[in-house]
Amino acid sequence: MSKLFRSKFGLVTLAAVAVAVVVWFVNRNTGASASEVPMIPVQKGNLQINVLQGGEIRALQNYEVKSEIELPTKILSLIPEGYRITEEDVKNGKVLIELDSADLRDRITNHEIEFQTTVSAFIDADENRAIQTSDNQSLARDAEQAMRFALMDFERYMGKEVAQAVLKTRRIPANQEELDRHVGKLNEARPRVLNLDDKKEVAPAKPIEDPLAIKDEKDDKAAEAEEDEAEAAKKKAAEAAEPPRIDFLSFLTNDQLGDGEAQQKLRQLSNDLLLRQSELGIAKQNIEASTRLAAKEFITKTTLENDQVNFDKANLAVHAATTQLDLFKKYEFPKQAELALSAYQEALTKLQRTLRANRSRMAQAESRFQTAKRRYEVELMRREDMERQLKACIIKAPVTGLVAYGSHSGSAKFSNDTIEEGAGVRFRQTLLTIPNMSAMSVAVSIHESQVKKVRLGQPCRITVDAEPGKTLTGNLREMAVLPDSSSSRFTPNLKLYPAVVHVDGTHDWLKPGMNAKVEIIVNQLDDVLFVPVQSIEVENDHFFTYVKQGSSLERREVKTGSFNDEFIEIRSGLTHEDQVALAIPKRQILDTNGASSPSPANLPKKEKAKEPAAGAVPAKKIAAAS
Repeated sequence: MSKLFRSKFGLVTLAAVAVAVVVWFVNRNTGASASEVPMIPVQKGNLQINVLQGGEIRALQNYEVKSEIELPTKILSLIPEGYRITEEDVKNGKVLIELDSADLRDRITNHEIEFQTTVSAFIDADENRAIQTSDNQSLARDAEQAMRFALMDFERYMGKEVAQAVLKTRRIPANQEELDRHVGKLNEARPRVLNLDDKKEVAPAKPIEDPLAIKDEKDDKAAEAEEDEAEAAKKKAAEAAEPPRIDFLSFLTNDQLGDGEAQQKLRQLSNDLLLRQSELGIAKQNIEASTRLAAKEFITKTTLENDQVNFDKANLAVHAATTQLDLFKKYEFPKQAELALSAYQEALTKLQRTLRANRSRMAQAESRFQTAKRRYEVELMRREDMERQLKACIIKAPVTGLVAYGSHSGSAKFSNDTIEEGAGVRFRQTLLTIPNMSAMSVAVSIHESQVKKVRLGQPCRITVDAEPGKTLTGNLREMAVLPDSSSSRFTPNLKLYPAVVHVDGTHDWLKPGMNAKVEIIVNQLDDVLFVPVQSIEVENDHFFTYVKQGSSLERREVKTGSFNDEFIEIRSGLTHEDQVALAIPKRQILDTNGASSPSPANLPKKEKAKEPAAGAVPAKKIAAAS
């Protein structure tokens, strides 16, 4: 029994010792978790909020030398990259690039033949236009002269006053003054221009009458009256359009002929008739006397017969003169008057036709001239352009500066253009870039999460990798509205907005292509609490930090504000006397330490739909910082 009691007591003793060792070990680890985590006091003061981006130094202004040769060509010689162009080089016209011009010279030679043909056609059209102008003047002058002569002929035949009265009745120019005005109107008349696009007016369709409808008697009378008025109007218009016919015989009947050729002719015929009638009277007296003398045999029979013959001749002469006068009055005078008037009217019409034909021929000559002129101008411009391209094959130093190959624009990064001797060159390809070193900038790309913080004009601090100890200043002057499409070529979800920061001052050591870092100062917070960014833990859109409570850590929810790459603003949850863990403790240590208040699982999630406040800490940013 004693042995059994001693063995049981020994086992209980060993178990108590083992439990004591385990308790000591556990208690020893818990006390180390609070003391081994580095702590940092909550800071209070001014906090500068900025956005840090990497970029590349570029010149604000670049002089790009482009190929102006429309044909594909090659580089024959090229100045070394990095060569600094001096003022003496610009003055002496130092050659930077020489392009192959063999194909361009062949093209100029072939074009010279076409150009000479065009020049000949242009001169021929110009001369033909001058000849046509002279011909038109001659034709118009002849027609006008014929018209004036016709008027003079009509006046000469009818007499001036009578002729003018007749011409006024015919509503045509009656004298030289009216004729001059008529010629002036014809010369001022512009050529008629046909407009093929004009549409003819379509008369409205007459309503279809119903044959079974009962017509009103009053309507029929009104319709008949309208028809009579329309017929009278048509007759009056026809009379106005066609002048009345002239009855020239009335001028003879009423003795209204003027002192013209017709009147002279009429007088001659009348006088001749009177003379013949007088001779007939004398012949009649002679034959009567001879008959009495022959009866008394005082004269011979032969003498009597001679007197009888003379009487017969005088009688015939009277009949002939009477007939000639009648023919003149009935036929010759109206005919000659009609012919003279018709010749005058025809001369007027011929002048109008001549002027219209002149305008038509002149328009054709002018059209040919303008076409030849336009073709000549086009060929001349083409010739001058090819000569300009030939001169552009030799590219000389335009400005002073540093020579760089290719383009330095953002899109040129993805270009496969090679600048070297023998390389092909296309039209408008940038061959050289000469940056203006007096004004530099930094090209940066701002992530879409930072775009809302950035505003134009915000100050910036710039550090260049090539000069670590120097800090430059500048400000944000340009920012794209849309993200750069080239940045999302391989990562579609990446949205970067190109921006340009202008560097203040001039720095000789600053060169295009250097890497730089830009801190865009977006805000300055005065007298606020802030802790390191890595002290914040984000879980379910809630922010926590670990606060020292004696020898242990308390997991405490805080409300944060704006932040930069190092510190984050604490708006509530901490005081200036608190100390927080500089880094997030390991989960195993926290579980052992019992820092379970508050439990993240019991916290409500924040609404993500709400727009975060300016400067709010993105969860990914905090997670990356931790």
